[in-house]
Amino acid sequence: MNLHSRRAFNQKLLGSLMTYGLIETLFQRDLLAEPMKPVVHQWLADLHELSAEVKNQKIKDVDFQAKLEDLYKKVELSELIKLLDLDRVAKDVKFPARGAANLGIDLSKVEGLPQRLVFGKQIFAMQKDRSIVPHGHDNMCTGFIVLRGEFNGKHYDRVEDRADSYLIKPTLDRDFKPGECSTVSDHKDNVHWFKAISDTAFIFNIHITGYNPENKKPANRVYVDPDGEKLQGGTIVAKKMTSSECHKKYG
Repeated sequence: MNLHSRRAFNQKLLGSLMTYGLIETLFQRDLLAEPMKPVVHQWLADLHELSAEVKNQKIKDVDFQAKLEDLYKKVELSELIKLLDLDRVAKDVKFPARGAANLGIDLSKVEGLPQRLVFGKQIFAMQKDRSIVPHGHDNMCTGFIVLRGEFNGKHYDRVEDRADSYLIKPTLDRDFKPGECSTVSDHKDNVHWFKAISDTAFIFNIHITGYNPENKKPANRVYVDPDGEKLQGGTIVAKKMTSSECHKKYG
């Protein structure tokens, strides 16, 4: 197309847009000037709403776990990584000798989110053979999604609380790759243990505390030793541990 033909075509197109009022409509809606809100922003808003439902006892925690895993599977991982600025985090992180680095996240500038979120959030970062050590929770729902690297993940049901131990039963033992997730609540898979099997590994975690009015214990971690006596039926007597004891053995 020569210059004269191109100019004539553009003038004809502009005239058609003006005839149908499309230019005015586009500018009124600011569609030409304003970029679309990232889909991951809406995903985080959905995450907040779901967290509020379990916090306010509108859904059961096991239903929350299923819905959270569905939500994690829908996120565009590359967009979440970009939002969390994971490349910078990975560059600047100081890995501990044992266990995982616990890194805070600022979501205050994410459009559509309230200033006060229902869920807590962090990134756990660790080097190969280091762990988010085996522990359970009281009055807390949590959910992981692997951002980068690979993990071996183990889950256990907390069957019984004893004076100096917990009776736990293995429910899951498999490797996790980027984009894969797991969840915990008072009533399902209440003990977990994630060990990095790649050179470095990063997990995005959320947690909702104080959601279960039937559990009078304060929201907290409880550290356990899954290397205990094995009983009939597959249960394990898991000794209660302090954080330092658990990190010394499993970190």
